[in-house]
Amino acid sequence: MYKRLYMPLSVFTLFTLLLFAGCGMRALLTSQLSPDNDWPKKRVMVMPATDLTGIALQESIDAISEELTKILREIGSFNLCPHNKMKKSYSFTPGESIDPELLAEAKERGINAIIFQTLNAIELNPGKSGIWPFRKKAWRCTVSIDIDIVDVNSKTMLLSKEIADNITLSSKESIKETEKDSNVETKKRALKKCLPDIMKEAAKAASLSLNQKVWTGRIVSIDTKEIIINAGSDVGLRQGVVLEVFRKGECITSFQKQIYQLPGPKAGEIKIVSMKTRHSLAEPIDGDGFKVGQIVKVKD
Repeated sequence: MYKRLYMPLSVFTLFTLLLFAGCGMRALLTSQLSPDNDWPKKRVMVMPATDLTGIALQESIDAISEELTKILREIGSFNLCPHNKMKKSYSFTPGESIDPELLAEAKERGINAIIFQTLNAIELNPGKSGIWPFRKKAWRCTVSIDIDIVDVNSKTMLLSKEIADNITLSSKESIKETEKDSNVETKKRALKKCLPDIMKEAAKAASLSLNQKVWTGRIVSIDTKEIIINAGSDVGLRQGVVLEVFRKGECITSFQKQIYQLPGPKAGEIKIVSMKTRHSLAEPIDGDGFKVGQIVKVKD
């Protein structure tokens, strides 16, 4: 009888242990995937993608920026601020300075980071598909996007990464283009099939990169002892939060001739006393010499 009871009890005990272990494992995985610096929320400007394919892809180009914005918005850790398409368009080239007009616009809007996307030329290489002896001519296609993220306040690169995907299109799918001696439709088809996975990977890389960076804001106005910063309830700040203020540091030039501004020494601390949607009013609680343009961050 004891032997008969031992087996059900053992199974029940094992099931219970697995259940709690599963809950613990899920919690562990969740904690590992959760962003480290998701508060306050960062304002992120997603720029229209730059097309280097050399073929007419306007609809796909618009879809790239829209899809990345959609995925990042669903994550919920950022305030997405798309660039105004009516204004001048900007592209990004690694090693070159960011357009000063774009930086000025970003600072005026309180943007923390700018995301640039570049759709590279789609590569086509002849190959084979299928199983011998039924192999047929095919195209091996490589679709890739460069994603670059620039921190507005420090002008530093947060991310510079190429994300690529490969697909093989059989001759049956591409014979029409081959007969025309044109591969435009093949490239468009490859882009359509590869783009969803590429954008998911791009959004994941962008999210991880952005949340490795601590949120920063700026002092935009000082009136007697009242200090206004360029962030409010929209990023999650609240009354009573203490912010550290830092003076401007020295600028250095990287080997790629990119100019970066290092954080300066701490000037003091201020406390938020009232809130608006995109701005906060603060008062000094320690230090002096506060100036417009100085960087602020939440005190640990």
